[in-house]
Amino acid sequence: MKDTQQAALALLEAAPSILGNLLADLSESILTADLDRGWSPKRILAHEVDVEHVFAERLHRMIDEDNPSITSVDPLATLDASDLESRPVPDLLDQLASSRAETVAWLRTLTDAQLKRTAQHDTLGAFTVSQLIHYWPTHDLAHINGIRRMLVSVLRHEVGGIEEFDI
Repeated sequence: MKDTQQAALALLEAAPSILGNLLADLSESILTADLDRGWSPKRILAHEVDVEHVFAERLHRMIDEDNPSITSVDPLATLDASDLESRPVPDLLDQLASSRAETVAWLRTLTDAQLKRTAQHDTLGAFTVSQLIHYWPTHDLAHINGIRRMLVSVLRHEVGGIEEFDI
């Protein structure tokens, strides 16, 4: 397995803990504040939980079917149709950690031949299992970075002149 594949799996495995470390002890007012065009830290976490099964299902289909057709989903529509945002953050973190651990354990068993299996996406075209495994943690990291930016914006209002030392 390539170094980048190992890194992708390690990052997939770490994401629930990173999110937990960022969000577990924050007040509900910070967790649910609209800090970026309708997004809050909790909404991002709920989105991560909501799309978890999409990634896993696509990977399973790619292993079980020959070159399956993958259809785009509207992640905001599915999130809005779910009840995930009404659930407490610890429950969302537990669900994400549990499902992610199970999926990463399975991904670690894939052979080189399985990593090369393909699917056809309705708008993106062909992609491999390996490419999707590499994309998934980039998706996580983009959302973790979004939460980080949100939290910086919340705290920055209280730093006064010390902001001059910001690096």
